Amino acid sequence: MMRAVITGSILLALAACGNGSGSNPLGSLGSNPFSRGGNPDPVVVSAEGRTIVPEGSILVPAPVEVRPEAALRGMILRATATAPTQGYYGAVLIPERRGAPDEDGIVTYQFRVFPPVEDSPTGPVRTRQLTAAAFVPDKAIAGVSGFRIVSQTGGVSIGR
Repeated sequence: MMRAVITGSILLALAACGNGSGSNPLGSLGSNPFSRGGNPDPVVVSAEGRTIVPEGSILVPAPVEVRPEAALRGMILRATATAPTQGYYGAVLIPERRGAPDEDGIVTYQFRVFPPVEDSPTGPVRTRQLTAAAFVPDKAIAGVSGFRIVSQTGGVSIGR
């Protein structure tokens, strides 16, 4: 019986000491299991409800392919582009107008990335592909006739 109490106490102490540090693989899992203490979400909303574009990000410089995917209680809007060189990172879809449709019922997203810090090699296409996605809940889809993803070279529209 004493062995079980000591073992339980040790396990409890180890679990309490982790506190989300990198040395505790279970404690580092927060609300986002893919974020292990890295950069916070790049989309920030001001107190007035306006979307703030991440400083240093640019519209993706390449044409975009957009694919809607069914999801529980909504849909996932997935955009893919091929960067001109390797090194682009942090791809994100940022809604314009707080995700509200325009007068034609189109919701517009900006496909933004951070450019490479140094000159980067071109490399194969597979190493230059950028993907960003956004979840659109069923409630937000009501009254929407389509989506538009904007890049430096224009935009791609899809109907619902």
